Amino acid sequence: MKPLLLLCASLLAAQTFEVASVKPAAPQTGTGSRITGAVPQHDPGRVNYPSVDLKSIVAIAWHIDRDLIVAPQWMDNDRYDIVATFPARATQDQVPQMLQHLLAERFHITVHEEMRSRTGLALLASKSGAKLTKAQETSRPGYVSSTDKVTFGKLTLPIFARVLSRFTGRPVADETGIAGEYDITLNASMESMSSGAVAPPIQDLGLRLESRKVSANFLIVDKADKVPTGN
Repeated sequence: MKPLLLLCASLLAAQTFEVASVKPAAPQTGTGSRITGAVPQHDPGRVNYPSVDLKSIVAIAWHIDRDLIVAPQWMDNDRYDIVATFPARATQDQVPQMLQHLLAERFHITVHEEMRSRTGLALLASKSGAKLTKAQETSRPGYVSSTDKVTFGKLTLPIFARVLSRFTGRPVADETGIAGEYDITLNASMESMSSGAVAPPIQDLGLRLESRKVSANFLIVDKADKVPTGN
């Protein structure tokens, strides 16, 4: 095989799980798993989602919030046990691609993206102007939280808007027109932010949220099978 073909074959293998088990979950009285964190956590070398709804897996696979997924109701309700092992040299960053392949292979899922208008929030600079700190060369993406502060590293304003949408439960569109990457500290606990109390902390940054119609990129599930193919 020529070097280029070998490289393509290697990349393709890295985008698929080495072994995967996908089964309908046993009935239970609880609500099962619903993955809502910004960064899913995995065991080293594999993913393990017990009794998970399929919409949560779609959200991880396409890096999109659940409320921006248009799918049949059963994808919220039906539960599955999904366990999959990474191929050699695969990384956590490749999990979304591998999940997309798994969903296509086992559930024959097909999707498309579509811009739609909906009621949401616009992120704007205050009249006195934004008070943002440029990201340092040593800054790293991610966040650190304490009892009274949440600090995000190396964020653009569009990405910050997406972070805020997770706290508010509504789509947030960046309309500040401010470019660049910033280290952003919010004077609030993660608990208070998760309850939707984001207005006072962002006011300290010279930013504000305004309710209005915003355009959001929705993921439309065109087709998906309820029963996965055999393992």
